[in-house]
Amino acid sequence: MSYRKKRLLIIQIILTTIAIILAYIFYYKGNDQNDLRTTSEISSDITNQEEAQENFFENVEYRGIDANGNRYLLKSDFATFEKDKPELIKMAGMNAIFYFKDGKELNVYGDKGTYNNKTNDMEFRENVKVTQAENIIYSDNLDYFNLKKIINIYGNVEGKSLDGNFSSDILVLNIAKQTLDISMYNENQVNVNLKK
Repeated sequence: MSYRKKRLLIIQIILTTIAIILAYIFYYKGNDQNDLRTTSEISSDITNQEEAQENFFENVEYRGIDANGNRYLLKSDFATFEKDKPELIKMAGMNAIFYFKDGKELNVYGDKGTYNNKTNDMEFRENVKVTQAENIIYSDNLDYFNLKKIINIYGNVEGKSLDGNFSSDILVLNIAKQTLDISMYNENQVNVNLKK
């Protein structure tokens, strides 16, 4: 073999070796960095899921005394809260029982809602049902304001009792005064059917 052919062969071997090394560095090392990033992302997802599980509870119960000195029990099938607002408990399958000093009980049910564990305020949403003795009220929403001592029931309000039935837009129950205001949002009259 001539000197020139040997020299070309050596140059080809060197260039091939450099090409293989470069391919290895860019292909395999590049994938390792992608794998590290993917591992980091997976680790972050696992941490987020663990935090979400830390804030998720089943079969929750809160007991307390309201501003009027009446006892209450609030239950929920599921509850969650956010770290930046731990006092606001989001609930699903809510059920509250208010035990009044005169011996009466008021039961409130809702598909979902919120409980503020600092103020003891409660919001019930969707398929709200209120029962007290033989009286039943259905609505879309109910807000219980502990310090104001008021319960607002609103949105497609319908009531049934032994005395009759009614429908309205909003009911305001003043717990302290034990009064009930029934009203409509517009000029329409409240619809009441009394039984004889």
